[in-house]
Amino acid sequence: MRSGGLFAPGEAEGRARFYILGAECLKAVYTAFTTGVFLTGFLLNAGMDQVQIGLVTSLPLLAGILYPFSPLLLERFRRRKAVLGTARLLYHGLVILCVTLLPGRVPEKSLLWWMAAALLLGNGCNILVASGFPAWHIGFLPEDIRGRFFAISGIVNSVFTALATFGASLLADAAKASGRQLYWMGMIRLAAFGLALTELLLLLLPGEPEYPRGSVRGFRLLILPFGNRKFCLTMLPVFAWMMVSTMTLYSANTYLLKDVKVSYVFISVLQAMNIVTTAVIMPFWHRLLLRTSWLQAFQKVFLLFSLYPFLHMLVTGSTFAWLLPVTMLVYQAIMAGGTLYFNNMAYLFTPEEDRTAYLSWYLMLVSAGSLCGQGLSTLLLKLWPEDWKFGTVSIAPVQRILLLQGLLALGFGIWFGRVLLGKLET
Repeated sequence: MRSGGLFAPGEAEGRARFYILGAECLKAVYTAFTTGVFLTGFLLNAGMDQVQIGLVTSLPLLAGILYPFSPLLLERFRRRKAVLGTARLLYHGLVILCVTLLPGRVPEKSLLWWMAAALLLGNGCNILVASGFPAWHIGFLPEDIRGRFFAISGIVNSVFTALATFGASLLADAAKASGRQLYWMGMIRLAAFGLALTELLLLLLPGEPEYPRGSVRGFRLLILPFGNRKFCLTMLPVFAWMMVSTMTLYSANTYLLKDVKVSYVFISVLQAMNIVTTAVIMPFWHRLLLRTSWLQAFQKVFLLFSLYPFLHMLVTGSTFAWLLPVTMLVYQAIMAGGTLYFNNMAYLFTPEEDRTAYLSWYLMLVSAGSLCGQGLSTLLLKLWPEDWKFGTVSIAPVQRILLLQGLLALGFGIWFGRVLLGKLET
C-alpha cells in the first residue's frame, strides 16, 4: 500500500491514520520541548542539582503502578472519548503548565517537592486512562500495514522534532546570553502546552467504536495477562529496553551542559541530524524486519545499542567537537530501529478481546523500566558523586554510568538471542 492509500482523505480509516500521525508529530515536538536537554536546562536554571533533577524526573514514574488499574476504570465505559480527553487535559495542565509556572512562585527549598507532586498527580491522571488511546487507535492499524505506518511515523517525527529542537535551542542560547534563560525556557514550555492541546484534539478526531464487554471483570481482569505466557515473556525485552535506553536520559545531558560545556545549539544541530539519519536508515530496519521477525530484529538492536554509551563516555571537553557528532549519529541510527520494533511489542501476543488489560500491564512495565533505569542512575550519582582519578585521567560519575549502561545492553542482547528468542518463536 502506498502512503497515499495509507492516509487516503476520502476514507474514514485513512483520515483516522492521518490524525494519529499528526498527533504523534505534535507529541514528538512538545516532548522535545519539555524533556531531555530542555527539561534539564530548565531545572538547572530553576536551581536544581544533578541528584535533584534525577529525583524530580524519576519520582513521577512511580505513578506507573496505577497502570494495571486502568482497565477497571475503562471497561465500565462503552464510549470513552470524554473520559480520555478530560484525563489527558489534566495531564498536560499539571505536567507542562504547572511545572512551568512553579519556579519563582514557590519557595526554592520546596520546589523539588512541588514539582514532584505536580508530575506525580499529572502522570497519575494520564496513567489511569493511558491504555485507552492505543486500544482505540490500533483498530486503524491492522497487522499488514502496521510496520509501514510505524516506519513512516518515525521518519516524519524525526523531521518535526529536529526542526523544533533546533529552533528552541537558538532561543535557549540567546536567553542564556541575555541572562533571562529561565524566563525564555518557560516560554518554550508554554508553546509546548499549546501544541499538546492541539495533539489532544487530533487524538479525539478518529471515529470511536463501541467497545465490546470483556470476557472477565474485576480482579480476574487485572491478572488476565499472566495466563498468556508469550505475552509475559515479550514484556522482558520491553522492560529491559526502557531501562537501558532511558538510563542516562537526563544525567548525560547534565554532563554535556555542565561538565563538557556544550551549547544548546551544538546539541540541537546534532539532534537535527536525526532527520537525515532516520530517513536513510529506516528502510534498512524495515527490510531487516521483513527478512527476520519483530523479535529477531529487536534483539539485534540491543546488541548495537551498547555502542552508544561506550562512545558517549569518551566525550570530553577536548573530544566533543568530533566525537559527540559520531556518538549522536550512532545513537540516532540505532534508536530508529529500536523505536520501530518496540512500538509493536505490545501487540505481538495481545488478543483483540480484553486488549485494554494487556496494554495496561505493558504500559506499567514501560514506566517501571524507565523508573529502574533513571532511578539506578540517580542512586549511583548520589552514592558516588566524586570523580575517579587515575593519574592525569579523571572519570566523572556520569561516564561510569554510561559504561554500566553499555554493559547492560550488551549482556541482555546476548541473553535475548541465546535464550529468550527460542522460547518466544517456538
